[in-house]
Amino acid sequence: MFYKPIGPNVAEVRNAISLYRTLHATGGQAPIWALAENYRFEPGLLKASDLVRDLGDMMAVEVIVELPMEESNPYFSSSWRRDSSFPGGFMLDGGVHFTAGLRLITGSEVKSVMAIARHVDASLPPPDNVSALLQLENECAGVMVMSYSSRTRKVSWRVVGSRGTVEVERGINNGQHGYTVTHCPAKGSPQADFFPFAGVQEELKSFVKDVAKVVFEGKSSTEADQCSSVVEAFRDVAVIEAMLISSQTKGGAVQVEHHT
Repeated sequence: MFYKPIGPNVAEVRNAISLYRTLHATGGQAPIWALAENYRFEPGLLKASDLVRDLGDMMAVEVIVELPMEESNPYFSSSWRRDSSFPGGFMLDGGVHFTAGLRLITGSEVKSVMAIARHVDASLPPPDNVSALLQLENECAGVMVMSYSSRTRKVSWRVVGSRGTVEVERGINNGQHGYTVTHCPAKGSPQADFFPFAGVQEELKSFVKDVAKVVFEGKSSTEADQCSSVVEAFRDVAVIEAMLISSQTKGGAVQVEHHT
């Protein structure tokens, strides 16, 4: 298992996946290549995904990320996030998580983006802020705003449908970190439930099960859990890269690559 992001850009990720697939083509058993992107295993986000399916026509999507990357943060001084060969810095490193959440909750791929990125805090690698307009493949439009130089904290996904709204917000409940999932149906009373963080544990359980299936049951590594697959990780990187490219063109529309 490898940690995210799968690579610094789409081109390098595509080459790595192509090389990995040659291992399968030789006829031998290729190793399981799983990416530790725990958001696709978070119970709260999975619950939200289930609720969104019953919202009817999806009309609007909003992702808000305000995460101060201060010196007290253990990730602040990590050298590889500041390396010039890793364009995007914290925006790419963290952005793939929030993109994974977006894609999971909406059940739709991001088709294109129009974005403006800024570099505000000189102590952080550029960019540290981005605001993007998203066009999903289901024809719904949305916005995604990420700031690592903010002084406030908020992480949320909100989906508005013809039959109600579902919102997920990170927070603390009785000393536990997790997500509050609020479902506001068009008819009936709002329902809010709290789900403690469990994505890391769940992804590790999934990986161990996949290894056991290959070792003890003769399964192929291609049958591993798709939630941690290289294709899913590729698509997360592709969305963030499209935002950065769009910003370089002063907000021009950029198509997001989906295929590997």
